[in-house]
Amino acid sequence: MDRLRILYVPNESGLSRQVGFRRTFANLSEAGLIEDVSIFSLQLRISNGGDPERHRQDLIARVRDFRPNVVLMQHLGATGLRLDHFRAMRQTCQFELIYHEADPYSRYLHPLTHEARAAGRAADVVYTVGSGVFADNFRRNGARDVRWAPHVFEPDRARYVGVSDESKRNFDVVVVANRNIPRFRGLPNWKDRIQFIAKLQERFGDRLALYGRGWSGPGAMGPVDSALQHDAIRSAWISANWDHFATEPRYFSDRLPISLAAGSIHATTHHAGYDELFPPSTNEFLIFGKSQEGLVDSIERVLTETTPAERLEAGRKAQSFSQALYRQDDQIVKFLNYKNTRVDPIKASAAWDPDSLSLHST
Repeated sequence: MDRLRILYVPNESGLSRQVGFRRTFANLSEAGLIEDVSIFSLQLRISNGGDPERHRQDLIARVRDFRPNVVLMQHLGATGLRLDHFRAMRQTCQFELIYHEADPYSRYLHPLTHEARAAGRAADVVYTVGSGVFADNFRRNGARDVRWAPHVFEPDRARYVGVSDESKRNFDVVVVANRNIPRFRGLPNWKDRIQFIAKLQERFGDRLALYGRGWSGPGAMGPVDSALQHDAIRSAWISANWDHFATEPRYFSDRLPISLAAGSIHATTHHAGYDELFPPSTNEFLIFGKSQEGLVDSIERVLTETTPAERLEAGRKAQSFSQALYRQDDQIVKFLNYKNTRVDPIKASAAWDPDSLSLHST
């Protein structure tokens, strides 16, 4: 294959933009590591009005005119794309389709969207955030090659700030999570999360900082802006979470990489496959529990048995671990290299510049 010409179809609507992906492609282009990139924000165009089918046909025309050799798509819900649209794209030129689905989907309670099913069936490779039901969802719908890709943190939104010995921690535990109260059926394990928070409130009281919609009682502080999440996480010694989809192998929410990148010890639900992902050395900054009570006990034990200096050092090790394994820009390179090395990872890492201008084309 010649050098990569990439058409990126992001998951964007309203005022939100995939800043990290856009910046990464800009960095790769500026460094000469890819030939060219074009961005077509289909969901954004549809959400802004007009005939949705006209926008879908415009996407097909962009493929025809730009002639990419790689098309990368993300989370296509609400776009209305069907297999016929993918077939029409294929007829315009030859390209590899990479589909990235970072939202979790169970089989019945929260099933894959029609768009994701079509994209998975049409794709050369699919990446999803779990290795059990999440992956099987795509295989049942005809996906040929389904691979695991974890949640990662965005260096653009989570700017690196090293943990200093003077770091002030006003709380023992911080949680950044919404309270899911379903009108009909909620996300899996929603009751477990509520019970976990209740146990944290009972155990830690005003030593708990609880951010997110729907919470009341000790520690409840309301929602926190995404730009301020790192500051919120670093206000406490340990960040904590109870996952939805608690039975999905190798799954963790973005709370884990975001918290580690902030320099925090992180406590969360244990999942099958973690022994492969997290070596014993990570026990200094990762706490896993198979029950809400057990996880709360483990959090309290760490707070009791470690010194502030030891916790700060654990935070520094957490940052190093996340920077090495869970950067979004590095993950994009892995997607592009799914068959073989087409973008040099070392040169790409040297090209990362979170202050560069992101690509703004739509």
